[in-house]
Amino acid sequence: MPADALSSALLPAGLHDVLPSEAAHEAAAVERLLAEFAAHGYRRVDPPLVEFEENLLSGAGAAMAKQTFRLMDPHSQRMMAVRADITPQIARIATTRLKNEARPVRLCYAGQVLRVKGSQLRPERQFTQVGVELIGPLEPDADAEVVLLAVQALAAVGVPHLSVDLCVPTMVSRICQGLGQSEDDTRRLRAALDRKDAAGVAAVGGPA
Repeated sequence: MPADALSSALLPAGLHDVLPSEAAHEAAAVERLLAEFAAHGYRRVDPPLVEFEENLLSGAGAAMAKQTFRLMDPHSQRMMAVRADITPQIARIATTRLKNEARPVRLCYAGQVLRVKGSQLRPERQFTQVGVELIGPLEPDADAEVVLLAVQALAAVGVPHLSVDLCVPTMVSRICQGLGQSEDDTRRLRAALDRKDAAGVAAVGGPA
């Protein structure tokens, strides 16, 4: 390959071209995930890739400030930001454009996000994010719905050996109740979870 052609093929760290076979596989997986979400009553929304900085990085979005690319909008002369996570955009839509809709509101989304740097587990800085948001109820049943939907959707696209890490304290007692655990075992399990003690969890619940 000529030197000038090789130079034009180079991309910044964490960015890469998605070639035909991989692009087709990703597109099929995204459509299958969205179909699973739609079958459970989740409606798709498609927020913009770029928003005004103060909107995108307010509230829950502030946590992504260090991962967010910023640029000046030549039209409005205001600072804009490229989304690093779609979740804050869904929160904005739910509290503004859909604020008068009866709760719960079930929304799903798929789109590209861009981050300032990757991580050891995910060195890519640009990737597709797909997800759902159940807005309104705070009951454990709502948490369970989202967890079960995630498992079902990932299984539908062929993800093997699924495991789910739960970090919602309100779900512990409900799960233990469903498994027929005693109150004493539930207290022991909660204490083990608080300590991130895998052996202690296994002692109560048995091997995974």
